[in-house]
Amino acid sequence: MGIQTARLGGVMGVWEAADRLEAMARELRAGSLGVAAGRVSIRLTPAVMLDVEIKATKRPDREGLDVRLSWNPHQPGESGLRGEF
Repeated sequence: MGIQTARLGGVMGVWEAADRLEAMARELRAGSLGVAAGRVSIRLTPAVMLDVEIKATKRPDREGLDVRLSWNPHQPGESGLRGEF
């Protein structure tokens, strides 16, 4: 089982990224996090996730921030929740 990553919303402005990260942190503290991109949606809960990291990075070749969510699934069957979307 490796760490799985999803790219959330692509590149966005600093204030938009800060608002989104704050909302995601509130959801995680409440015990679950919904991730949706296009037609793919996943709800991460404590039963599914072992470790979650939300990271925003500044790309030198673009404006804005690249926001990504990474998680490490508990069970081997959950490894299908993977990829970058």
